[in-house]
Amino acid sequence: MKGSVSLLFVLMASSAMAHREDTPINSGSELRDWCKEESEATLIGKGLTPFNWSASYWDQGNVLMAKGKWRINGSDVTVECRIARGAEARFAMMSIQDSQ
Repeated sequence: MKGSVSLLFVLMASSAMAHREDTPINSGSELRDWCKEESEATLIGKGLTPFNWSASYWDQGNVLMAKGKWRINGSDVTVECRIARGAEARFAMMSIQDSQ
């Protein structure tokens, strides 16, 4: 990836994914897994090949946080996700940033 790319996604439910988007996220590990799946799909959709995922998660009060990293074309790409504990997945936020 060249340059610095910063994307912020607020995911909304679609009729095709309504069942998945309605699933509540109750723990940091659930958010971490959601963050991996959604960021991988987003990056692949942009023609990139992410690999070597690593991530950590924590909570700040009632907010669940996850921060992960993909390796793409020799660079690290950072992914951050957050959601209120118990909120449906469609309310999760994800940002993807090239770490250069």
